[in-house]
Amino acid sequence: MARLSWVQRLYWRYLSKPASERSLYLHAIENPLASILEIGMGPGERIRRLLPLCTISEGASQIRYVGVDAFESAAPSVPHMNLKTAHRMLAEFGVKAHLIPGEPTNALARVAHTVLPSDLIVIDGSWGEDSPQGRAIADWLPRLCHSNSTIFATASQGGMLNRVELPPTAIDQSTIKRAA
Repeated sequence: MARLSWVQRLYWRYLSKPASERSLYLHAIENPLASILEIGMGPGERIRRLLPLCTISEGASQIRYVGVDAFESAAPSVPHMNLKTAHRMLAEFGVKAHLIPGEPTNALARVAHTVLPSDLIVIDGSWGEDSPQGRAIADWLPRLCHSNSTIFATASQGGMLNRVELPPTAIDQSTIKRAA
């Protein structure tokens, strides 16, 4: 993708909405990505804004995206898109998508065993040691990220995304390159 002009960068840094996701957008603009893992897609607006900002890292032909969400089984009061709509939207962006329906506590085991660690991990609404979902994510996080990954997380769905420290047991990235 083409690099953004200074006016576009200014917009994403200071004016983009929602303000709680600006740090995520700036990270995507400044760092090339080969893979994204999003836990809690919601209505899909975040990934719809994020993908056009991403530059593909060297050696990758396209961005690999993994989305974990409740999809159709989400509560009616929570805005979510269905699985078919999510596949259709990601196909429009030319992204290799792997969507996993279900609650994060159950779906993360499938992700950790089938998908390589991701460059960018976004955790929306399930982060924190005081919830069962937060503990499950923390337990699987070393298998989901590598030494150069970046993690953005929030405890409440749609809350302020903050950068989270990598677990000390994250997989070494040189090991991943040899395995892939």
